[in-house]
Amino acid sequence: MLGLMIKDKIRWHDDWSSEFGRRFQIHDFTDNLIIFEEGQPREEILAVLGGASEEIYEILELEDAPPDSCDYMVASGRCFNRKTG
Repeated sequence: MLGLMIKDKIRWHDDWSSEFGRRFQIHDFTDNLIIFEEGQPREEILAVLGGASEEIYEILELEDAPPDSCDYMVASGRCFNRKTG
């Protein structure tokens, strides 16, 4: 599944977060990571950002992870790692 990491909160537009909530199924989140439901196309996520600089965000491929080797713990308490390979 895809996640969107907000790297620069100062230049981040809250309208983007609102639009993601309206248009897509959000699987989970943290303060700076939005995790989309499986199958969400990268192109549709990028369309919401409308050409914003990649200095502001990063799109990550994520997979479920056990709590003892967790890159990101989300609001629900679930753990995710960056997908490798």
